[in-house]
Amino acid sequence: MELHLDTAENRLLLAAARRLLRLPGVPAQVRSALRHLQTRLAGVAPLVPGRPLPAWHPSRLNARYHTALGLAEVILRGGSVELAPGPIRVDGLLVDMAAVFEDFVTAALAEALARYGLRARPQDRRHALDVAGRVRIRPDLVVEDHTGRTVGVADAKYKAERPGGFPDADLYQALAYATALGLGEAHLVYAAGNEEPARHVVRNAGVRIVCHALDLAAEPGELLAQVERVAGEVAASR
Repeated sequence: MELHLDTAENRLLLAAARRLLRLPGVPAQVRSALRHLQTRLAGVAPLVPGRPLPAWHPSRLNARYHTALGLAEVILRGGSVELAPGPIRVDGLLVDMAAVFEDFVTAALAEALARYGLRARPQDRRHALDVAGRVRIRPDLVVEDHTGRTVGVADAKYKAERPGGFPDADLYQALAYATALGLGEAHLVYAAGNEEPARHVVRNAGVRIVCHALDLAAEPGELLAQVERVAGEVAASR
């Protein structure tokens, strides 16, 4: 396949490269390769927004690009690679488990808290640690009652435990959240490991830090039941 020709194949590759270059978080090495491809495809006509993707047909001339073209179509249609068998073969998926765990905990916990008449604000950026407002804090979940008063705070932690248990830095962070928000309790939600759930009362402050552990190997229903129990404790802390 000659890359200087204005073909359907090259239009798909160019459009997919441009789409990926607009995404945040693309590694520098990948971004450099995409720019190089974009340069090599100079002169290829861009796709017209709203029109169907150009059709291409597997042949001997484009045999080397079948996988790339299939992936380009997935990108341009806003799809994703699934685990089920399909026309595109992948050898593995790279998943940011910390982000997945955080998203699951915040979404599931927010839904469970709503049954107590509470509203959860994920990644709430409105708060600061200091009076001047220069040191911003962003808890994973800030909980409010129907009047808008802050009544709870929780943070999701998907990380390896240190040999002695949950990391001390997480406790300091939870204490900072509780203090800044004027709360007597803060909650940390971990993926279960070797450490049992714990409760700490901070000396000379009376703030209680509750460490929960979710068993991710449990069946979906049981996992959600665990989240419900966490929500019950957060709601009770009012």
